[in-house]
Amino acid sequence: MTGRAWGVIAMLALAIVTGTSIWLRCEGVPPEIRAPDQIVIGRAGLEINVGAKDPRSGIKELEVRLRHAGGDAAVFHQSYPGSLPTGAITKPGVPDVVAKLDPKALGLTEGEAFLIIEATDWSWAALFSGNTSVLEVPVRIDLKAPRVSVDTGLTYVKRAGSASVVYRVTEEAPRDGVLVGEAFFKGHPLPGDTDGRRIAIFAIPRDAPANVPIRVVAEDAAGNRGTGSWATRLQERGFNEDTIPLGQGFLTGKVPELADALGLDASDPVAVFQHINREVRAANEAEIRRIVARGTSELAFEGRFLQMRGSKVTSRFAEHRSYIVDGKKVSEAIHYGYDLASTAGAGIEAANAGRVLFADALGIYGNCVILDHGLGVTSLYGHLSRIDVGPGDQVTRGQTLGTSGATGLAGGDHLHFAILVGDTYVDPKEWWDAKWVREHIEARLEPRP
Repeated sequence: MTGRAWGVIAMLALAIVTGTSIWLRCEGVPPEIRAPDQIVIGRAGLEINVGAKDPRSGIKELEVRLRHAGGDAAVFHQSYPGSLPTGAITKPGVPDVVAKLDPKALGLTEGEAFLIIEATDWSWAALFSGNTSVLEVPVRIDLKAPRVSVDTGLTYVKRAGSASVVYRVTEEAPRDGVLVGEAFFKGHPLPGDTDGRRIAIFAIPRDAPANVPIRVVAEDAAGNRGTGSWATRLQERGFNEDTIPLGQGFLTGKVPELADALGLDASDPVAVFQHINREVRAANEAEIRRIVARGTSELAFEGRFLQMRGSKVTSRFAEHRSYIVDGKKVSEAIHYGYDLASTAGAGIEAANAGRVLFADALGIYGNCVILDHGLGVTSLYGHLSRIDVGPGDQVTRGQTLGTSGATGLAGGDHLHFAILVGDTYVDPKEWWDAKWVREHIEARLEPRP
């Protein structure tokens, strides 16, 4: 082949490469934009993530603006490095940006709006202007907080005790209930009420600060929060201190047994007990919180809760326990329940009507049953030797759940009984008292004349 022919071939190859490059740089696929499908902005404002990508030419420019009744308000604008010959330096996309939507800064008023997101790439299309994508996200601007009115009068509540409040909210609120400091207790429709009233059973955590604020709150979909207060009186109380010696029988018998069930090395019984009493206990408590969160608003309980039949109290609620080995403190814990003892293998009855949320082994609690009684109230039965119910079962007050035992971290046959309101342990002694239940809970559930 002659040199001239090779020259022609080279020129054709160059033309093909050049044409292909131009064709690729003139690609007509617009960038892809990532953003929420819809947005609700409240008084506190909102931050949203916005992203864009373009694997062919790369992103050249990204702009975010809010189109509302007062006009267009600039929210975000950024140009990204690149060049016409090569396209963007940061292919195929750019990091997500945080668009801050501040109602006051943007001069927003209530109503409908659109968030306009515009992304342009480095393509040679449109006479080197690039491909542009525009996404319009519907926005609702809601700057009014729900109004809360409390129907309940003066309320007395003890530290580590329970109480209830009835209230109204002027608009539908995805989240409403009672805040005790930072502890939240969910509200529920007042059973049998046709006037839109709601009820929240709440508690004062054992370790809540003195004079902890107690208020009803309601948050709408935009995050606006309304609050309502009423007269409450916190009654202080103290809690027992208890010292528990760990004998060799417990350390060489019970601890290895539980360690084996948990897959732990039991070569150092004291260290294993410390691990179980700290890490395993914490994991079990976290699991209990996940379980009770599955409770419903449906009221199931009626009247006082039953104490284990013929039982003797061996440990009281919320006592601080120090565990001793050879005269030395090796661990500590708060005992959030009552230990009740009767005869070995005694029948364990449901304290009140409810639905079984959990019926299985649960770490330090051994074989355990948890019942949902509705309105955020649950009861826990630990250390059972046998379980006679299963998850989802509806049980009646006094129905047998199983038999007492010494499973889990138990030194002898007994029942560990606890009541939770929301995810906070409360003193069962109140719920065992018919007068207390009638005056503090049932009186709030009665329909208006």
